[in-house]
Amino acid sequence: MLLWTVSISPLDAARLRQGLSELEINDPQRAQRVRERAKDAVVRLASDFPGDPMSGTLDEDEEAEARFADFADDEPCPALDPETGGCDLYSARPMTCRTFGPPVRSGAEGALGVCELCYHGASDQQIAACEMVADPDDLESKLLQEIEEQTGKRGSTIVAWCLAELDFAADQPR
Repeated sequence: MLLWTVSISPLDAARLRQGLSELEINDPQRAQRVRERAKDAVVRLASDFPGDPMSGTLDEDEEAEARFADFADDEPCPALDPETGGCDLYSARPMTCRTFGPPVRSGAEGALGVCELCYHGASDQQIAACEMVADPDDLESKLLQEIEEQTGKRGSTIVAWCLAELDFAADQPR
């Protein structure tokens, strides 16, 4: 089972929520198990959340980024079925999950990030030959801007907060 917590964009969060809505129609019991895993994770992680635990929005300063680096490293993703290890929201998975494995350039320097488990023993040239461009037309930034304009919200979160559907007025997961 995947044990790591990743930051997801508002676009990823919207995609995950849509995927969970579709799962609620097609397999309500499985959707309920996903939501319960997410709520349980929120309860476990809220006290150490490197941001606003009420909204699930991660802080973006250097201190928060350092805290996030070690945050919930042993926490399973709530979208993963603990019995099968499969993703219950695979078709709606975040960009990080979609690009995990193949070499993808990131950062201002354009560093080529790879999964060492996938490319163990491969030369730099072999790895570079497998490179993929995740968003060649920069559609993600345009869609993010559109979501921010529609919702008035910005900032990253994590899968558990996205799927738990927090009721902020009552300060409790629904």
